[in-house]
Amino acid sequence: MIFKDFNLTDDEVEYIIENYKNLIHKYSKINGIINEDLAQEIAIEIYIATTKNREK
Repeated sequence: MIFKDFNLTDDEVEYIIENYKNLIHKYSKINGIINEDLAQEIAIEIYIATTKNREK
C-alpha cells in the first residue's frame, strides 16, 4: 500500500485528499456518473491508511 508507514496529521491528509480529488472522482464513477458515497469511502480509506500509526 502506498501510505503504509505514514503517520500524518489531519491537515496533511486533507491536503492529499484535496490534491487527489480528481483522481478519486475518476475512480468513483459508476456508469459514467460520480457516486459520492464511493468517493467518500475512498477518502475515508485514505484517511485510515495515513493515520493508523498515530499515537493515541
